[in-house]
Amino acid sequence: MMRNRSIASLLLALLGVVSTASADLTLQGPSGYIQAPSGTTIRQGGVELAAHTRLYQVPGTKTERSLTNLAFGFSPLRDFELGVQKAMDSRRGVDDIDPDATINLKFRLPAFGTGEFAETAVGMVLDTNSNNYHTMFLTFGGFGVGWNFGGNPGSGIANYGSYDRGRREPKALCLLAGAEYPPTKPGERGYRGRFLADYNGDVFSIGWRYKSHRGFWADLGAQTKSSYTDFYDWKPIIFGLGAIF
Repeated sequence: MMRNRSIASLLLALLGVVSTASADLTLQGPSGYIQAPSGTTIRQGGVELAAHTRLYQVPGTKTERSLTNLAFGFSPLRDFELGVQKAMDSRRGVDDIDPDATINLKFRLPAFGTGEFAETAVGMVLDTNSNNYHTMFLTFGGFGVGWNFGGNPGSGIANYGSYDRGRREPKALCLLAGAEYPPTKPGERGYRGRFLADYNGDVFSIGWRYKSHRGFWADLGAQTKSSYTDFYDWKPIIFGLGAIF
């Protein structure tokens, strides 16, 4: 817990010197950084696709498998995005099934003043599995909070925040933060690389994104150890691909 607090404090310090505006799809679905949402939305009329793959060790065994999170998002109206995320598990035992889909939405609110932290959004991730928890979030630029609700203790998980083993459920409130460097410049063309860092209330992620002005991008990232090891014992590396239309 102390390590996560220290990591979160470091990330908050970084927010003062780097850009907090990012609208590429995250592993969990909403637009943002790697695993945390941002205060911006997909541009009006835009469509985005993304795939993120992580390896994990099956709990109680030495078997390694992979989970790929496929995300789709679009913006039918200005300052509003809607999307769906579906995870595909490579584990194919008799009793193994893929995780259920999540539906996400995000509204960009009127700006408060000027600067990066003026980018404010409120959103929600709804899990179609009745055992899992939904999350509502509010973010100012790249810094915000999430609230987990619904779900069933003992069998449900959440997309944001850490897991309380004592109560056997996700913690209700969590910190969310993210940043990128160097910031995207309007009208820039060609291929550009930038660093991303975020904290989703459970793990700290850091990565590098190589992106074209045509909208195609690739990610290579790493995350710290998750508190959800009873469900998925994640390996640190994250691979991602995305496209914007």
